[in-house]
Amino acid sequence: MSAGQHRQAGFTLVEMMVGTLVGTAVSIALASAFLLGYRTISQEARQIAADQAISTASLPMVRDLTSATTISQGTITPAVGTLTITYAVPVTTVTYRIDARNNLIRTVGGVSTVAARGMASVRIAPPAPACYYTVTLRPSAVGAVAVTLNVSTRVGPQGCY
Repeated sequence: MSAGQHRQAGFTLVEMMVGTLVGTAVSIALASAFLLGYRTISQEARQIAADQAISTASLPMVRDLTSATTISQGTITPAVGTLTITYAVPVTTVTYRIDARNNLIRTVGGVSTVAARGMASVRIAPPAPACYYTVTLRPSAVGAVAVTLNVSTRVGPQGCY
């Protein structure tokens, strides 16, 4: 075999650098697509959790508020404060509080149940106009938006119906 016919096996340095560059570009594109998908799914999961917290919290609260004769006003947050609602006949007192795990706890007759999970605060504002309470529910999910409800009372000292 002559010196001009000698063949080498393998890749040249330039071919290796081009291959590495192409592999890196593909890896970066895949990683960014994965991160975008992960963020989107995480955001959707947080929104679903917030919507579920609002939905499950609003049902018992609206039911209690529409039949109440006396309603305490104020804001409750995790482990701080309680809201009290009283019915006239038979006299029944319902209290709401948020525990340290962001559970909205509803207590009736000494029996406590979890009314909703994932609540950061609940605020009941005084009626304006009379007979309509403003209830603001704020879920604890990151980026969640508070929801404000106007709840009409049917009975009470104001004679609302």
